Order: sequence, then structure tokens, then C-alpha cells
Amino acid sequence: METLRAAGGLTIRLEDDGALRVGWGEDDWFGPAGLSVDAAPIGFSAARGGRAGDDLGAYRTLDLDWHAPPFALHSQVRAYAELPLIAFHLRAPDGLAPRPAGAPAPGFATPRVAWPHFRPRQRGAGGAPDGVRSYAHQWAEVALPVFGDADARGFLFAPHRPPVVTPFLLVAPDGRTLLLGPLDWFHEQIIAVPSDSDDGLRCGWHGDLDEAPRDWGTALGLWAAPSPRAALEIWCACLQLRAATRRPSRYADEGLARLSYWTDNGAHYYYRTAPGLDYVATLERAVADCEARGLPIGLVQLDSWFYPHEQLRAVSAEGAPVVPPTGLHSWEPRADLFPGGFGELRRRLGHRPLAFHSRHFAASSPYFARHPAWVDGAYAHPRDGALFDRMLGAAAAWGAITYEQDWLVESFLGVRGMRAAPGRARAWQEQLDAAATAHGLTLQWCMATPADFLQTVHLQHVTSIRTSGDYRYLFDNGLNWVWLLHVNALARALGLNAFKDVFLSDRAAEPYAEIEALLAVMSVGPVGIGDAIGGAEPDVVRRTCRADGVLVKPDAPLAALDRCFARHGHLGEALTVGETYSEHGAGRWHYVLTLHASHVRQALHERVALADLGALRPAAPVLLYDWRRGTLQRLAPDDGWEVELEFQDWDYRVLCPLLPGERALIGDVGRYATVGDRRIADVEASAAQLAFDVMDLPGAVIPIHGWSAARPRGVAVASLDEDRELSDGWSWDAASGRWVIDVVVPRSGRARVTVK
Repeated sequence: METLRAAGGLTIRLEDDGALRVGWGEDDWFGPAGLSVDAAPIGFSAARGGRAGDDLGAYRTLDLDWHAPPFALHSQVRAYAELPLIAFHLRAPDGLAPRPAGAPAPGFATPRVAWPHFRPRQRGAGGAPDGVRSYAHQWAEVALPVFGDADARGFLFAPHRPPVVTPFLLVAPDGRTLLLGPLDWFHEQIIAVPSDSDDGLRCGWHGDLDEAPRDWGTALGLWAAPSPRAALEIWCACLQLRAATRRPSRYADEGLARLSYWTDNGAHYYYRTAPGLDYVATLERAVADCEARGLPIGLVQLDSWFYPHEQLRAVSAEGAPVVPPTGLHSWEPRADLFPGGFGELRRRLGHRPLAFHSRHFAASSPYFARHPAWVDGAYAHPRDGALFDRMLGAAAAWGAITYEQDWLVESFLGVRGMRAAPGRARAWQEQLDAAATAHGLTLQWCMATPADFLQTVHLQHVTSIRTSGDYRYLFDNGLNWVWLLHVNALARALGLNAFKDVFLSDRAAEPYAEIEALLAVMSVGPVGIGDAIGGAEPDVVRRTCRADGVLVKPDAPLAALDRCFARHGHLGEALTVGETYSEHGAGRWHYVLTLHASHVRQALHERVALADLGALRPAAPVLLYDWRRGTLQRLAPDDGWEVELEFQDWDYRVLCPLLPGERALIGDVGRYATVGDRRIADVEASAAQLAFDVMDLPGAVIPIHGWSAARPRGVAVASLDEDRELSDGWSWDAASGRWVIDVVVPRSGRARVTVK
């Protein structure tokens, strides 16, 4: 028996029979692990220990030998001295040869080689902590979050996708979390969860991998962390560090920076025109109507209705709410909608920037007479990047700034040739990234598997990624809210800008318009409305942006708190709580959203504590602002608040740091992100004064709220044009301590406010 120890008390023990067991406080979290090939276990032979180091640091090793595997395999375990990480390395010294003709293939969900192959039901005495639960993201569109039991069973999977996941987490009742996730080769490694038989938790190379070059290998990480979010963050930080990832900002293009108009599934004009109008006139009228309502539109998105599919669906005043996922036939404007191309559309939209949707390819596409492809039944996929370069070049010529690659999941799982050898999926996505570089475009990922999320660490131009299912499609809003906040946690750990999807701001058409708008802007990706002509509600939409259409966002996507990872917020009877923040020089402002997203149609009551913020928990008292009720409350670090919500109701609070001199800045309470950095900037505080900048269109009047224990001595406003003391335009209420300053934005668009 031999034990390797990683940082933080994480251990892996090799027993005499060759079984490996993972310990962290308790002795056996996952059960015994071994190696299997095409579902057949391989017997243990011998092991050798050693020491070495790599880009992650120094480690101790165990190299394991196995009795007569069907092809040469080298397996190794590494325990890192300075990271709470155990890595499982697997290598094929002679590569993988294609299976013999006629030999049965086990299928994608049965690993070609499983290492490690855990058997949770065979945990030893002292096993995992009592009450441990499992959590994962399925290899389905938008990385569906799934929740299971201690033995990795009980997951409610999307039935049309394989029962495989990435990552896989075991979460103890005290929050301690072990996470399994790949360190490289994200599309080649899967984690297959147990079926009803005791086939265990199988981590390894997916079953459609037919060949690989000599010495090809992968690494899977097992991380220990105090909470689920901390586990995601340390794993994803490692991936980004190793890849030298450079992320675009939250305002990298017009779709991220400004309010936009969308025509995708859930939007009013998805495969639909206004009565008596063609599509060009419909879009022109819709955008003009938003502008007339004081909602400047910075970008317009054209969805899959604009190009021919293998099964063409009509665009009409009635619409086509169900559009089969048949492949793209040709990526060009439909002749029945745009007989002269996009020139007239661009002119009538005022030459606004455009975003163009794209999807997986039909095998019948004429493109494959000229471009080599892998063909699989009705689908196909290009073998090189020439077609993508041509398509993105066309998009740029049409006025696009963003290319939206939708149905990533279908492109990969729908064409077996994409999965038959390592690196093909990575090459495809790097080809798109290179084409975006060549033609000056940004990219949006949609319907992505977990592997597609992870692969972005090697890409430069993915400015946003969809993090929930299609809006108002197949199920109610609540399930999408839970989906969004959990996938946002993965996107946030990876440094990605999350996109909620389109929404309707018209309360008559969407009773949850307010919360949909909040979720959109607080996810930090695009804010895309899809209202009918005459439907957009300015009082809802303006909470997301300034008068010039610039979005007012937090610093990171709103994401589910750790407490939400142990139970399903929609299938169970629990409230879902999400958090994000705005960081300024004077401190950190937290935004905390609580949702009744459960299917249970009765009131739910829970307590939300500052301690629920985990590592982000304020260390000093805060001023709690109830955004919906407008009330203030001082909270100590060990305090919290009660929430009782009816079905699909919500509660929203802003935690404002108490600044020197017993004062707090609440910000612009007419926006969801009250101190978002495109509204409030350069916040500085001392015992003598509080100072901050306010930004918007010249002449805009912005009420800024705050709190002081004593009446301020005065308020001054400075700009490039003038400095002046305000004798009026501000007030302080002695009973509540609340003050309000009506800031008139000067010609420079930026005012410096000082509260003395």
C-alpha cells in the first residue's frame, strides 16, 4: 500500500490489489478506481513511484502497469505539493489504430479507455462524508446542469443527449467539494455516470475515438476546494493560466456594449413578420419604434430564418414557433426575403452593426462539392477552415460585427468524423477564431457543450456565450433561471461573458419582463430585446442601460451561490440565490438576487445570510438596500435577511460597503447594477468626503442615492467645463439618513460629484 499526498490534505492511496482510493478527511470519496478498455476491466500488474515537476509545480508520481491491455497504455497519478490537485495522466505510446472493419464500437458514452474508473457503490469504511451529493454539467446544449446522489445516480438528463458530464463534483454538506475535470483535450475526455448497473463513474477517452497519433495522451484533474464555486474557479484559473488566455472585455463590441434587438427563438419576429409588411420593413419599423421610445439600438441580430436550411420554414405573419434542427443548406440571404441581398436592409436600419446566426451543416449543402467534409447521415462538417473563412468574409461584407455559431453541440455530436480522431473539434473552433481575426469580427457561442466552454481558453474572439436554454421554449421561465445561474458560474470561472438570450420587455406579453431584464444585464453579455412593434416598455429596458443605450453591468456574471449546488432549484423546493458585484477603489458592492424558480406553486421562505457569499463575504458591516422596496438596513457580517416568495417571484438586494465617515453610496437605483462602472466610476472615500463620477448623455439628470449618519456639509459637482457647489438639487432625510443628488450630466458626459 502506498499513499501520495497533495496540498490541502488531499490523498490518493494505492492498495495491494491495485485499487486507488481518494481521501480528503474521509478515506474514500469515490470508491475504488482502476482501468477499463471498452467497458472491460483490466487487471493491475505493478506500480513505481517517483518525483518530478511540470508547469503546475512539483509532484510525486505513481506509474501503474496493467495485465495485457489490448494496446499499449501508460497511466500515471501525480499528487502536487503546492496545489490541492491529483492528476490522472493516460497515454497511448503506439497511438490508437482504427478498429478492425466490422468490429462493434461501444458508442460515445462508453469510454474507449476509462482511467480512472471509479465505483462509488464500493466505497470502503469511512467513505465519503454523510449527505454528500453530486453535481455536473451534461454534454447537452448549453451545458445543462444536473444534480445527483452520492453514487452519481439520479441525474435528470436531457434524454436526446448522452449521459456524460464535464465537470463532475461531489459536494459535502459543509461545502467541501472534490471536482473532476479535464486539464487538456476537452472534446476527447468524458465522464460517464453510472447507469442502473454498477458500471461506475468512468473518466476517459470517449467511445467514438477510433485513432490517435503515437504518444498521444490526456490529463484529468481532481481538485479539492472548500466550496463548489471555489472548485470551479481554481480549476478554470489553472486552464486559463496554462493556455495564456486573453479574454475580451464586457464591452468588447457593440453587441456587448449597447442595447440590441434580436430575432432569435423567443423573439416576436422569429420566423414572423408584422402583418402587411415584409421582413425588411418589419425590422425597420421595430428598430424605429424602439428609438422613438428612447431605447437606442446599437446592434440588430438576424437569426436562422435569414438563410436556407435543408427543410425550409416559411416566414410569415403567423410565424413558425417550432423549427426543426435540420442543417444549413447555404449561408446566404434567402431570395424570398432579401431578393436584392442585404443592401436595402442595411440602409433602412441606418447601417447599424449586425450579428448573423449560423448552425450545423446539411450533408446536401452544395458547399461540399468544393470543400472536403466528414459526412454522417443528414449532417456534414468541413474538414478545414476554408469554408469558414469564406463565410465570415461574407458576414463582414454584409455589415456584421459578430458571427454567432449556434448548435455547437449538434456540429460535434451530429457528425462522427468530428469525434473519430483527437483535435478535430479544437481545429474547427480555432479555424473560426482565425477567420474572425482575418475579417475583424467577434464570435458568440450558442448551444455549447461543456467541452466548448472549456475550449474557449484557446480562443481570442468569443465575446459572449449562451448560458440558458431558449427563452420561452418547451418549459417555463423558472427552469431557465436555474439553468442560467448555474451555467453562469461555469462561464464566470472561465472569464466568459454570459448571455441570457433574448427577452420580451412587454409586460402584457411577458409577465416576468422585469426579472428577465435584470437577469440579462446582470449576466454581463448582450442585452437583446425582441418585442413586437409597439411592445417595448422603456421603464423596464432602461434599467439595463443609460440614455445613450450603453449597458450598465456588474463586473462578472450573476451566478448561483454555493448553497444552490446541493439541491435543484427547479425540481426541488428551494429558493435559488445568485450573486455578482461591482468593484471600485472604495470597496465592493454586492448584488444578491433570490428567485422562487421551483416548480412548486406555493410560497417558499428561507434566510439569506452574508455568510452564503463564501469567500466573497464582507468582513465589515454593510448597508443593505432592498431594491424593490427602497428600504435600508444595516447588517453585521454574521447577519442576513428573511425572504418569502410566491411562485416565480423574486427579491433583489444591494450590499453597499460602509465607507469611512459612516456613509454609503447606493448609486443609481433606477438601474439594476446601481454602481455599474458605465454609470458610476472612480469611487473614492475618506473620513472627510465621498467622491465619484457619474456618466451619461449631456443634459441627462441622474438621481444618485446614498446614506450618511449625519447630514452632509455640502455637495460639489465638477467637470471639464465648470466646478460648482450645489445649493439645491440634493436632499438628506434625517429620519433614514438617506440622501439623493440630482446630477445634471455636463457637456463632457462625465461629472465628478463630491459629498463633503
